Amino acid sequence: MTLLASILATITSVAGIRDAVWNGSHVGETFDVVCTVVAEMDNGNPDHTAYAIADDTGSAYVKSSGRLSLFVGSVSRLVGHISVDEYSWQHAFFDSAETKSEGVAATPVSATAPQLSDAAFDSRLVSMRGIVSDIITDEIDPRWKFVLFRSDEGPFVAAIATDSPSLAQLVGATVSAKGIANSLPYVGRRSFMTPQLLVYAPSDFTVTSPALNDPFSAPRIADDAMNIKNVLYKSPVELSKTGMRRADGRVIAVAKGRRIFFRTAGGRLCSADLKDGETPPACGEAVAVAGFPDTDLFILNFTRASCRTLSGEEAAALRVAAEETPPSRLPPDFDMDKVLRDYYGHVVTLRGTVFAAPSYDGKASTMNLLCGGRIVQVDVTSCHNTAAVIAPGSEVEATGLCVINTTTWNPLHPFPRIDQFTIVTRSCGDVAVVRTPPWWTPARLAAVIAALFAVLIALYGWNYILRRIIRRRERQLVKSEIAQTEADLRVDERTRLAAEIHDALSQTLTGVSFQLDAANKTLNEDPVSAARFLAVAKRTLLSCREELRRCLWDLRNDTLGESDFSEAVRRTIRPSIGGAELAVRFEIRRQRVSDSTAHAVLSIARELASNAARHGGARHVRVAGEMQGGRIRFSVRDDGRGFDTANRPGPNEGHFGLQGIKERIARLGGSMKIESAPSVGTKVTVEIGK
Repeated sequence: MTLLASILATITSVAGIRDAVWNGSHVGETFDVVCTVVAEMDNGNPDHTAYAIADDTGSAYVKSSGRLSLFVGSVSRLVGHISVDEYSWQHAFFDSAETKSEGVAATPVSATAPQLSDAAFDSRLVSMRGIVSDIITDEIDPRWKFVLFRSDEGPFVAAIATDSPSLAQLVGATVSAKGIANSLPYVGRRSFMTPQLLVYAPSDFTVTSPALNDPFSAPRIADDAMNIKNVLYKSPVELSKTGMRRADGRVIAVAKGRRIFFRTAGGRLCSADLKDGETPPACGEAVAVAGFPDTDLFILNFTRASCRTLSGEEAAALRVAAEETPPSRLPPDFDMDKVLRDYYGHVVTLRGTVFAAPSYDGKASTMNLLCGGRIVQVDVTSCHNTAAVIAPGSEVEATGLCVINTTTWNPLHPFPRIDQFTIVTRSCGDVAVVRTPPWWTPARLAAVIAALFAVLIALYGWNYILRRIIRRRERQLVKSEIAQTEADLRVDERTRLAAEIHDALSQTLTGVSFQLDAANKTLNEDPVSAARFLAVAKRTLLSCREELRRCLWDLRNDTLGESDFSEAVRRTIRPSIGGAELAVRFEIRRQRVSDSTAHAVLSIARELASNAARHGGARHVRVAGEMQGGRIRFSVRDDGRGFDTANRPGPNEGHFGLQGIKERIARLGGSMKIESAPSVGTKVTVEIGK
């Protein structure tokens, strides 16, 4: 943007600032104005203090971009821009301020309720006058109070952020209020629903005419149909001209703990919203009510009302008001339009099912009845203790005053909106239980199902825990049994080894001892025989050493754990045959053979193969085995030198191999067959039980 265009786009008047903010399409534009600071405004944000400013063109609001401050009454030059805040509200923010002169505080301009909505008065310091009819606290931000005024020109609202209790003294008084006219509020509050006067201190309210010391001295509303209707159908502007008024009648119902319904001597139904601190009278009492008249176009209502019990002649004059016609019974499928049209203010009886237990907030109690598929609210404040014990699902008859619920939440509606109706009970006898709920209710059914479900979950959890305990115990038992089995196997293995060492070594060493004794006896007389005895003893010791080596090899060997029997045979024989070629074909499943039998088979096969390689000089050794009729049959064949089976060397010559094998087979209940001849090799066939 060029410098000239920037200058032309700059806003130079307060009215221009207001128009830019109201328009909503000037974000980013700048302003440079000289103005009077009218008032400092509390917007709840210390980082962006708000001010009302004015010049000859009009008034507007501005906010500081930081913690800049202005002096009220001063003439200042403000430079800033149009932007939006964190709530997306458009505002004018000043970035710099230059005080031209201190000046004096502005004088408020007198304004009326209609002028409060005029854009020409927006942001101007004004003074307004009226009768304070009520003070309301904002439910969302209790710091804000809204003072409701009535004036000859119409009602208006003054808003102030304060916790001062002195505001309560303004109710009923004629008050002059000074503040900033706010046609389009600058804060994102519910107050945007109506134009208002922003007041910044309780001292800005000035009482010009105090409230009546005795509110019941207020003018009476004439008790005839014409006068009641004249008030009933007045517009809000006309009603605002009416100050506090009084009406007498007999109480026929109390709703929500603070709203009473009474009937005048002329039979007209009225209501009153009691002010804080007022104790509601009992049904049937004669009362005087003083408050500000209001209307929902159906009945006359008194707001911020005071109530006093009447006695004597005043009460006697209201005897007619206590006479009522019998209640009208509404059918379960009642016509809503007919009820709203014909039964407002009449006593009716309705039967329905209690939809939910009565709720009680300390002041009012309500109960919901299900009638023909519709929910009807019953105000049971007058019989709370009785209604509190009625269980949901009970069928009851409720008798009370039929009151139409109206709402005025939308100010654009031309008249109050109707929102269903409420039956207001008058005494404990107005609610009667026709039928108690069946014991087997949906709630109890749900509770039983929930309990059964909880039991199932508990059983499942208990079963799961038991299964885990059982599995843990099973694992412990399996480990214990495995450990015991391993221990037994170790004992068996030690026993077997001890037996083998005893059978093999003990006998052999005994033979060695005999040979040495014989050699010793013949050493001097027959040296040749002694030498022969010593040679046999030597061969016997060598055989003993070999047997001991095999026993030690068995201790370190793990072939018994081999699942393939052929591989177990091959691993056992291979170290004992040197360079001879080995062929194994064992068609026996290892699982069908016990460990002791398998050990015997491996030992026998190893001894036979070792003899073939060491004594027979075999170059090929073949081992074959099979299972026949529940017995193990295997053979060891070699291509060695062979021998004469009738004259084969035995223990006397220091050869214990075949003799040891024969004895081992005998212990197993088996048999051995040897087929051999010199130069044709040897075949040994063994058959034992499994």
